[in-house]
Amino acid sequence: MSKLEAAYQEPFDTWRNNPTKETTGALLKAVDPVISAAMRTYGNTGSRSPTLRGRAKLLAADAFKSYDPARGSMKTHLMSRLQRLQRYAAQERQIIPMPEQVAMDQIRTKEAMQELEDRLGRPPSDGELADYTGISVRRLQHIRHGSQLVAQGTLMQPGRDPDRGNYDPTTQSLAPADDDAWLEFVYGDLDPTDQFIMERVLGMHGHPPTSPSEVARLLKISPAAVSHRTAKLQTLLDRREELGVL
Repeated sequence: MSKLEAAYQEPFDTWRNNPTKETTGALLKAVDPVISAAMRTYGNTGSRSPTLRGRAKLLAADAFKSYDPARGSMKTHLMSRLQRLQRYAAQERQIIPMPEQVAMDQIRTKEAMQELEDRLGRPPSDGELADYTGISVRRLQHIRHGSQLVAQGTLMQPGRDPDRGNYDPTTQSLAPADDDAWLEFVYGDLDPTDQFIMERVLGMHGHPPTSPSEVARLLKISPAAVSHRTAKLQTLLDRREELGVL
């Protein structure tokens, strides 16, 4: 017996039968009250953040794929998946611009990177470093630049024009993006190896852009493996166009 709420039945059935940009947008619009409730519950002071709302919509769109009407309501399912907003909201709030604190964090970060590299046998991704130190990824970028963070609130539209820099299979290199917010959305759901590739190839979080061949050397994997992962990452980056609502 279906436990799907009547208000979501039609847009969910339409989406399930034909999951397109338009039907995803319609279903997201229908469940917007649930998304807003999750932002208030899990977002705390970040509940009005456009960046956090974009992340919430992305999480909700992914949650549709695993929803089973026979097992529970749509609201319960979404609220469970949107608990991850707590982590993202905490990262947005963790910005301490004191020069003394930056210097201390630089020392702490350097020591943590060495400890993790010794343990993992490879350099850690920024996601792993953030989890290990308790310093947010955005804070890590601030530490590397030694300057104030730039606010992230406008989402980019991934370009397909070669002049704007889409994935080029001849160079195995991800394209630079127009805005950091969407990159962070994608980055947050990757495994550590893909995080490392994305942050180094694109020059995210204050890292200098690194060639795929050098990334392969650092990770101790083949250039072909980096090429394969890079192509998959570009597909994920292009999901913004598929969703069309973030």
